[in-house]
Amino acid sequence: MAGARMNMAIYNEVPVGSAARLAGRCEFVPESQQWILQTFEGAKLPVQNSGMEIAPNQLIEIIGTKGPQGELMATAVCKLPEGDIDGELWNQAVQMAHHPKLKHLFQHSGA
Repeated sequence: MAGARMNMAIYNEVPVGSAARLAGRCEFVPESQQWILQTFEGAKLPVQNSGMEIAPNQLIEIIGTKGPQGELMATAVCKLPEGDIDGELWNQAVQMAHHPKLKHLFQHSGA
């Protein structure tokens, strides 16, 4: 399962092992030898990358699970279209998708 799209507020609330999808830009930090995802709302999240190719500073969505230290354990990386993506609008859509009265509108019907 690919997991739900999340922002950091939602990600921080889900338990370890939860499937998740977060978007933003990644940068590699040589000092720690670690990838960091800067989400659209400006949060920084460590990413455990199992050898997947990530282009620095490219808009991406990382699919994975929440690790034991809160890191995102990446299982797939999806490139987002370059250009002006409204991060605030993205974040609002994610929040709406998790709102109890609206989430049914964002769920796949399977039809």
